[in-house]
Amino acid sequence: MVDEMYADINNPEIANDEYFANRTILTTTNAVVQRINEAVTQRLEGVSQEYLSTDSVEEDEKVNFFEQEVLHTVNINGISPHKLTLKKGTPIMMMRNLNPDLGLCNGTRLGIVELKTHVIHATIMTGERQGQHVLIPRIVFISDGEAREFPFGLRRKQFPVQPAFAMTINKTQGQTVQNLGLCTSHCRE
Repeated sequence: MVDEMYADINNPEIANDEYFANRTILTTTNAVVQRINEAVTQRLEGVSQEYLSTDSVEEDEKVNFFEQEVLHTVNINGISPHKLTLKKGTPIMMMRNLNPDLGLCNGTRLGIVELKTHVIHATIMTGERQGQHVLIPRIVFISDGEAREFPFGLRRKQFPVQPAFAMTINKTQGQTVQNLGLCTSHCRE
């Protein structure tokens, strides 16, 4: 499916913000989204930049004996992963409302212009702010205390984005996309 949806991914005359804004692969789970996004990112030419989060346990927690290595393995829906691998040109999606006045809302899709140590320089790919340049900083995510899968609250400092080659069906609400691939549970990259 990746070959069909992103056949021209490395053709600079075709693969631009409009190309990426008008295509995505839909699937039902975040685990499959992550797998597809990693596979397509690897196929995209260019140097990858790996961003590692800073993780800790909420200060008010009585449980504070978790090693960093253990915290890095925790994946919670709605929180960026510990390791975020990106490349220039990668389409990304905001995972949080960062600055609605600038168009940086949960679900906004952007194209990476430049990757720096502390910010991502990107352009908004869709909507009334299309073409606007923005800088995205790292933020602190805090896991929801009421819906915990773990016996602690996680604090993770990471960029509030994820690659947007694929997304869950729920995330596409309000999106306009011309070329869709549908990946069921039997989908292969």
